[in-house]
Amino acid sequence: MKSTETPLLEGILKEAARSAQDHLEDARTQAKKILERAQSRAEEEVASQKRATDEKVKQIQLRLATNKASAKRKAALRQVDDSYQRVMDAVFVALDCKTLKPHLPYWIAEAAIGLDRKEAKVAYSRLCPVTEEDLKKAEALILKATGAKIRLHLEEKYIQGLGVVLSSIDGSTSFNNQVDIRLRRFERLIRSMIQERA
Repeated sequence: MKSTETPLLEGILKEAARSAQDHLEDARTQAKKILERAQSRAEEEVASQKRATDEKVKQIQLRLATNKASAKRKAALRQVDDSYQRVMDAVFVALDCKTLKPHLPYWIAEAAIGLDRKEAKVAYSRLCPVTEEDLKKAEALILKATGAKIRLHLEEKYIQGLGVVLSSIDGSTSFNNQVDIRLRRFERLIRSMIQERA
């Protein structure tokens, strides 16, 4: 090899080494950028997954709170229902003819006013009969309360429950004042009183 070729070859080698070094630096720079982008995307993905998980946890907690509130509400309603039934059972046990009899003229008068007829038939239970005296007292109560003269007659047919049922003479309309019906009219009031004490 000639001596002039050696510096040329050395120059080519140096140039090749420098070029290789530049390529290596470029590759390192590109690799660093790719790695930074990948890390940034990974961090964004982790943050996105954390937000999604947090949202799911919030939804589950909200559903759990709603279910707890619903369960409490159902339990409270069940308690009110049970208490209401116990009260009704106690009322039905306590109500007998002796307890009810003094109130019948008032119930007859109330039903007659509600029926709004000049004459009415009064049906009653065999367990707690209505008398002509009860009818006279009811007629007097109606006259005093409304000024209307209503003629009341005893019905030949009996009713099952305690209390009275008034009907028009032709039987086309009636007013039910039996104990169970009267209690149903007051159901909302009784339930609200039970809820206040619960």
